[in-house]
Amino acid sequence: MTLPPVPPALEPYRLPSRERMRLYGALLLMLVLTATFGRKRPGDLGTRETLRRSPFARIMFMDIGALSTLGALYLVLHGRTRVRVPAALASLAVGSFALLPALAYEDWVALNREHGDTSGRHTGG
Repeated sequence: MTLPPVPPALEPYRLPSRERMRLYGALLLMLVLTATFGRKRPGDLGTRETLRRSPFARIMFMDIGALSTLGALYLVLHGRTRVRVPAALASLAVGSFALLPALAYEDWVALNREHGDTSGRHTGG
């Protein structure tokens, strides 16, 4: 199967690579830092009140659910390790906190296989 052309700057992200692993790590780091240091501020309405008052917030909340579902589906259909199904289910509950590490793990296993590590120790087999 021939992959369609992409801009040269995006080529390193097309297939499992160190660049893609770094991207997953950076995104996960931003999530963790935001969750850790982005706590409630004075005047903050809170999640329930924000969702009740803001149509935009409701749409974004639904969008997160849709993206988590697509990410879970991608992981189940394209994943090659035993973590794909549990991680996909977890991503439906906690989104990218589960999806990003699972995608990074899938890439890590693929890179190890590409470099000759066929021991099977990463897939549980």
